[in-house]
Amino acid sequence: MKYKIICIGKIKEQFYRDEVDELLKSIRRKNDEIDIIELQDANIPDKLKASSIEKFLEKECKPIYGKIEKNNFVIALCIEGKEITSDKHREIVHNAFDFGKNCITYLIGGSLGLPENVKKLADVKMSFSKMTFPHQLMRIILLEEILHL
Repeated sequence: MKYKIICIGKIKEQFYRDEVDELLKSIRRKNDEIDIIELQDANIPDKLKASSIEKFLEKECKPIYGKIEKNNFVIALCIEGKEITSDKHREIVHNAFDFGKNCITYLIGGSLGLPENVKKLADVKMSFSKMTFPHQLMRIILLEEILHL
């Protein structure tokens, strides 16, 4: 199986990077392919008005459009997404491959999330929790989940 994680921003803390590397090795040992594409995050203006957030997100996430391929099954991680079990996640992923998709592509936005137009590209909107977590930690949680699919 082939997976791709497209995310805004890089992991800065070494302990998070070490854990990501270990999980990637474990996933690849299962003969699954996985790539993480880290896109540059933008500096959030100090006085960003609520009315300007969507425009900011569109600009920050614009590079995502060029990274999604035609036959990808896209899962956007967003707080308003549906919370599902690991079993349901596995079922969604296996069904996508069974129906001819060649790659499961996960989208993770920056600290303000994903813009609506990017979310509309998703086949599934998924949330791990209604709670707020650091984006670096979410990558680790997602990789752990992929490891057990």
